[in-house]
Amino acid sequence: MRLPTIVLLSLAGACALPPPPPPAAEFLVSAGDQTYWVRSDNSGLRIRGSPLILARTGGRYYEIFVGEIDRSFPKALLSGERVFRRDLATSDSTMIYDDTAVVRLAEQYHRQHPSAQLLGPDDDPDDEVDITAVGETDILNVLGPYVALEHRLSIERRDDHDQDDTTRAVIDLRSGKPVELDRMLRDPSVQEAAGEGGLVNRRWRHDGYDVISRYDSVRKMNALALRDRRGREWKLGLVATSFVQIFWLDKPRVDAQTRHALARAFNDATTYGESIQQVSRHKGIRAKPPVRAAGHQATPPVRAAGGGRQT
Repeated sequence: MRLPTIVLLSLAGACALPPPPPPAAEFLVSAGDQTYWVRSDNSGLRIRGSPLILARTGGRYYEIFVGEIDRSFPKALLSGERVFRRDLATSDSTMIYDDTAVVRLAEQYHRQHPSAQLLGPDDDPDDEVDITAVGETDILNVLGPYVALEHRLSIERRDDHDQDDTTRAVIDLRSGKPVELDRMLRDPSVQEAAGEGGLVNRRWRHDGYDVISRYDSVRKMNALALRDRRGREWKLGLVATSFVQIFWLDKPRVDAQTRHALARAFNDATTYGESIQQVSRHKGIRAKPPVRAAGHQATPPVRAAGGGRQT
């Protein structure tokens, strides 16, 4: 009488159902100086990361990057950093933040030394200089159509009148002008981009699935997951920043031109010095960085808070 029971139990163990596939989904996760392209269907979950600082406003996607400015003379080393937005569809770049402190110092020095010539890329300064000024601009976060920046200026003079200043600003991508922090926080587009909840637990609702974020107090990071309407979850990974945005690509479905522009931006970002990683949750594949198309000009170096320069 026990034999059939044993056989049935054995068959039940051998025929255990595989875990359910994730819901069909496609979206971008913007997290600090990284953007992740997430796709899922019956075959599994695939995530592609790129060192790309991404923003969207007015239905258009923009890359946010920092470019260097050098206004050095033989006896004055003056360098700074400007912030640009690049329209991914047209590749047109527009400056949204200028390092006015370094520009002003260069203009002042040239008025005081009209015969001094700007140093070329291959020129060396004198062994002793009168002034050294270095401006650094960090992209703190991007939320909706706004970019939060921090600018640090360090000045060293031969007369020991040194100076160190730090300023912060919020720039509206639509106008390229600074705005007050309170105005940014009241903007409905920011509230939508930030998702529901606080910094510890957040949720972005979409058709058929949600993206959720929970703070991991052990790792001091935020754990992202994909969740279907039945409450089942699929882990996406950990991100260090709390400033996360989700850009839906499936509903409404992104058009072919925008998809091509996003794919090109992902590929071009690998030339900044970080290799693209492609992860498949069911296969564990890491792909080699793709080759940049010949004749396509890469954007200037990128620099974001908490990360090193990518050149």
